Amino acid sequence: MTDKPFEFEKALKELEDITTWFESTDVDLDQGLDKFERGMELASQLKAHLVTVENRVEKIKQRFSATTTGETAQPGPDSQAGLFGA
Repeated sequence: MTDKPFEFEKALKELEDITTWFESTDVDLDQGLDKFERGMELASQLKAHLVTVENRVEKIKQRFSATTTGETAQPGPDSQAGLFGA
């Protein structure tokens, strides 16, 4: 089984569609529970992806900051911490 790359835009669109569904007037309770669970899964995946991207941006910024100051970029103990505090 091959892992497909995470499609951020597709996941965000699906989450938006679920939100729109909940805003409709005719919401089935059982179907709503399934959609709520899927929405929570999507939100978790989106947040994890954003943290990964955020960490990558910080590493790039550190690398280029060190390059412009003539230092060698060294990852610090906080290099895995994201801006979301996750």
